[in-house]
Amino acid sequence: MEVKIGIHSVPRELVVETDTPAEEVERLLSAALEKGEHAVFALSMAKGGRVLVPADKIAYVEFGGAEARRVGFGNIGLCPAGLAKGQGLLLVSWITTDQGMT
Repeated sequence: MEVKIGIHSVPRELVVETDTPAEEVERLLSAALEKGEHAVFALSMAKGGRVLVPADKIAYVEFGGAEARRVGFGNIGLCPAGLAKGQGLLLVSWITTDQGMT
């Protein structure tokens, strides 16, 4: 399951993949928040190791059921309607110069 942790004064959220069930994540978070100012929210990662976050710095925690990750070109339509009618295919390319991409 993917867990997203927002931390005060940090522009990006922390994303952790864990095997911990949602109910256990909620219990661990509640316990850490109840302990007070110097408590630590600890979460085990799926590939080993643990993430430790000061509980008083947590802005939000987002988690839910497991979601299958999309890999490859699954989000791209491989046969546009125009191609089926013989209108061709639009190709996009980038040229890298000494001044960047154009």
